[in-house]
Amino acid sequence: MQSPIPLTMNPLRHLAIITMFMVVGFACTYVVPDLHEFRPWIPQREGIPILRLFKHWGEIPAFAGHGGSYRVGSGSEKETERLAAAVGDAVAANLEAERGVVPVPPSVLDRLEIELAEYADAPVRIEDPTGEGMRPFYEALEKTALGEADAVTRVAHYGDSSIATDLITSTLRRRLQERFGDAGHGFVLAAKAYLPYKHRGLRHKSNDEWSVREVVRRQDRLGRYGYGGVESIAKRGAWARIGTTNQGSIGRNASRFDIYYEERPRGGTFSVQLDGGDRMLVSTAAEEFGDGVYSLYVPDGPHRLDVRYAKGGPVHLYGVVVERTGPGIVYDSLGLVGARANRLLNFDKEHIAEQLRLRGADLIVLGFGGNEASDSKSEEAFYEDYVRVLQHVRQGREDLACLVFAPLDQAKRKWGRIRTMPSIPKIVSAQRRAAFEVGCAFYNTWQAMGGEDAMGRWYKARPRLAMGDFRHATPAGYEVVGNMFYKALLAGFADYLAERSEEAAAAASRDSGIPSRRAARSASPSR
Repeated sequence: MQSPIPLTMNPLRHLAIITMFMVVGFACTYVVPDLHEFRPWIPQREGIPILRLFKHWGEIPAFAGHGGSYRVGSGSEKETERLAAAVGDAVAANLEAERGVVPVPPSVLDRLEIELAEYADAPVRIEDPTGEGMRPFYEALEKTALGEADAVTRVAHYGDSSIATDLITSTLRRRLQERFGDAGHGFVLAAKAYLPYKHRGLRHKSNDEWSVREVVRRQDRLGRYGYGGVESIAKRGAWARIGTTNQGSIGRNASRFDIYYEERPRGGTFSVQLDGGDRMLVSTAAEEFGDGVYSLYVPDGPHRLDVRYAKGGPVHLYGVVVERTGPGIVYDSLGLVGARANRLLNFDKEHIAEQLRLRGADLIVLGFGGNEASDSKSEEAFYEDYVRVLQHVRQGREDLACLVFAPLDQAKRKWGRIRTMPSIPKIVSAQRRAAFEVGCAFYNTWQAMGGEDAMGRWYKARPRLAMGDFRHATPAGYEVVGNMFYKALLAGFADYLAERSEEAAAAASRDSGIPSRRAARSASPSR
């Protein structure tokens, strides 16, 4: 009779081998910098090991390593046909192949013409009943498109985890900068905070010697979280590195770095080092709490900035801005994992107003609603929330354009079918009402996707556009959303330019005494 020992030892041997590979794999996440975000435990920042990886399980799309833009393969025509059959022609048309993205030459921009073909397949337009919600943005963009010196148009796009991945916003950044000029990557947090926060088209690393306070969790009693909603507190030995990328068509150059920090009594000192050169010391000490910006001007080109804790008391950093002189556009991705719009009320009112002023934002976009979909609230309660948030952030500024960006469809499987959650139509309706009440514009992302049960169709489409949690899109899906909104912005800008042209023609006709075409039409008898 054969001994049973080999039968017992063989599984144990396999288990030992698997365990050894797991230990080596976990060890690599601590040794290899590019794998740091996958560490099962971050010492001195977390309590229970591995829990972080599951903390936002329902919110984190499983594509942390994706490079950004989706690229259609060799069978793109057939793929697009299948996609159109599943989600409609308008959505399918916005899944861009690399060969389909053609930057407009600067000489064309001088004429300030937006061709109809550039936005004809936008399934949904921006709603702006008064025309004033987006006007400051279009006015800034007009100067940028004309090539005026130092004309930089800046967008601040706040949102939940769908924005924190910088997939929607990286698509918008790339397409707007290819169209109107690359004025730099924009704002990035000093420390990375929590998954899935990521910026694309930028080199960004930091070590573990930071603690963070998030506006989402109301962790700062003074409400001072900085422009990005996350305050990074440097401990002894803390460092962060931000640099231009060496890949892609944008983000390769910078001509200025702005470091945003908190001034405070007994504040400490941090050092700044450009491209491995000499270190410069910056003190954050002040008699009272305030907002500071340290600017470093450099020759336009590829650069790397190192920021380190130096000495003294605590150092509180809000983030770093990477920009170029312009003309061009900057699209700031300000994602807050797990956020609901009403978490922005945790900002001190004067502080966030000062941060937006220092940043020089021309347009603020609020893209929330995905996490609210799980809340048991009435439409009226959602409406009241959004009115308060918009008033808190915009504060009646007529020089700051404002737009509410509706959530993606959120769905659950019910009786075998993937159905839109009942709260989504209420949230979208409440957001539209609130936007118009405060004088902001509105973009119906949900309707652009296809409205009711869109997430189910996106999940079944090939290529797949939605994740299996039915709450997030895939990289290809986020590319579609970004392209649809980009074209809606172009359509709105084209309407603005047409209106400006008619206003100029009317003014010229008044001066000459010859009626303009608009006046002539209105004066002619009806048939």
